Amino acid sequence: MDRIFLRELTTEAIIGIYDWERRVRQTVIIDLEIPCDVRRAAAVDEIEATVNYKKVAKRILEFIARSEFHLVETLAERAALMVLEEFNLDWIRLTLNKPGAIRGSKDVGVMIERNARDLEKARKRGAGAKPQAVAKTRVYVAAGSNVEPTRHLTLVLEELERRFGPLTVSTAYRNRAVGFEGPDFINLVIGFDTAEPVEQVVDELRDVERLCGRTRAAPRWAPRSMDLDILLYGELSCDEPDLTLPRPDLLRRAYMLGPLAEIAPALKHPVSGRAIGALWESFDRAAHPLEPVTIPRSAPRRPPESGQ
Repeated sequence: MDRIFLRELTTEAIIGIYDWERRVRQTVIIDLEIPCDVRRAAAVDEIEATVNYKKVAKRILEFIARSEFHLVETLAERAALMVLEEFNLDWIRLTLNKPGAIRGSKDVGVMIERNARDLEKARKRGAGAKPQAVAKTRVYVAAGSNVEPTRHLTLVLEELERRFGPLTVSTAYRNRAVGFEGPDFINLVIGFDTAEPVEQVVDELRDVERLCGRTRAAPRWAPRSMDLDILLYGELSCDEPDLTLPRPDLLRRAYMLGPLAEIAPALKHPVSGRAIGALWESFDRAAHPLEPVTIPRSAPRRPPESGQ
């Protein structure tokens, strides 16, 4: 039997029975073996003909990072069943390691094999045996470009939908460059749900910026092929060297606040407590005109959100 394997996928999770283990995230390492007819994929040379192991790796890492089980046995079981179910597999071997769990031992963990019959048995046993539901966070991202903006914004929408799933997308607006002389920007705001931690979302956005030709070494006040900035990550408030949330510019920039009010008017700002729609109503819009423009995209736009 041909197999795809992934070795030493590494993340951190709340795992353990002691009080300190319920407060401190610990390293978890995962190895996977998945059956696959390599001949079929090799014949057509297309990703659709095989197991997309990048998606498998991403999904299992986010699942484990969000989990809070007491036993490695439970975590391994739930993770294996989740992968079987979501990727429609017949069999999986999963090794889950918790380094340093026992004094004097380099490593400790479990190795399990599960198949479609095990998944069906788990379903019959009820909710308690099903994979743990993964909580998701609503994220809002501002996107803007003044270098081939139509092409780059279309690429952004395609990439974010591929990585995060269905998007809520505002109208796109043309507005003047701020802080320097240059071509007009086209800006919009995008909403999506994710189970990824905010640091991983930032990494994904930086990766999409790179696809658009953006380099982080470019001057701050200069033309941009793409700017992707997190405006809100749920109700998270933080002030780190590389990330401040909610984004302070949200309440100062019409091209951020206006599009967000369009798609999420009832959403409450985590700090002010006021609805985004109400904040936009009181904004000096006359001094910051926005000109609607059309950005093509293949996927249908979702309607404005009624509330959060």
